Amino acid sequence: MTNRPATNRTLRTTTRAAVVAPGLVVLLALVIAALVAAPSLPDRMAVHFGADGTADGWSSPWPVFWITLAVTAAAVALAFAALRIPDRRTAATLVLVANLFAGSLGTAWIVLAATNTVGGGTLSGWWTVPFLAVSAVIAAVPVVALVRSAAPVPAHDVEPLRIGSDTRVAWRAHIGSRWFAALGAVVVGLGIGTGIAMAPAGVGTAVGFGAAMVVAGLAVLVLARVELTVDRRGMRLTSTWTRIPLMRVPLERIESCGWEDVSPGQWGGWGYRFSGRGVAYVVRSGPGLVARLRGGQARTVTVPDAAGGAAALGALLAQRTPA
Repeated sequence: MTNRPATNRTLRTTTRAAVVAPGLVVLLALVIAALVAAPSLPDRMAVHFGADGTADGWSSPWPVFWITLAVTAAAVALAFAALRIPDRRTAATLVLVANLFAGSLGTAWIVLAATNTVGGGTLSGWWTVPFLAVSAVIAAVPVVALVRSAAPVPAHDVEPLRIGSDTRVAWRAHIGSRWFAALGAVVVGLGIGTGIAMAPAGVGTAVGFGAAMVVAGLAVLVLARVELTVDRRGMRLTSTWTRIPLMRVPLERIESCGWEDVSPGQWGGWGYRFSGRGVAYVVRSGPGLVARLRGGQARTVTVPDAAGGAAALGALLAQRTPA
């Protein structure tokens, strides 16, 4: 494999419009809906509906509106900022999340305002279909535009370590994320607090919600500090705190190796990621050790000295290959 240069395509006017227009449309629609509905909106509008479409929950419309407006405006600002972010795959991931929130909240408020002014105060469950469709389009259009204009993923081969045929090779690195540790601790704390707060509603419900959040937080904590090892057994990724194995790749399954300038956007975000390309542990943008497997898939781990790991793994692969 030869090294590939990374050059983003120039953003055309149509691409720029595709990135920012969906959020702007939601923002404009939200403002227009508020101006039109304001004279006839009740002080307490129906915000929750039963299975038969009858309202069973009410709230003031304006606090929710201002929160929704702020979220939508932030999503628009992020879309404009994404046009200047060199890593367009990661920019696409950020815009995807922001537009999903903005599209969902904005569409929901507009539907509720219409229901409380001209809709007779009832809401059919069929509204879920266009609601989800609109949110999906608003989120997907900028992602497609940014990803299509992104540069190819830079890939690099590394000269294997020069060693004797009977030399043992081992390489090890520790990787971690303070953000993962903080997030995991917060989610565990929220799970415990949720369980305690919901206890009056029923022990079963409290334990269910609380336990689910605690498990999710512990899963994040497992990923917060890991150890990557390359030796004659292959490539292994293990949680430093729990010693739980997260990734095992036997040497005989690896066809070749190298390193790449990994972008979280390549894998759909941060953490332990799955895609059609394979499996990756991603905590930051930057170098990542890549083991290319027989059959076309890959295993990738972001690590500062990815070139060193690739050189060690390459030496092990060379030892395995008959002369």
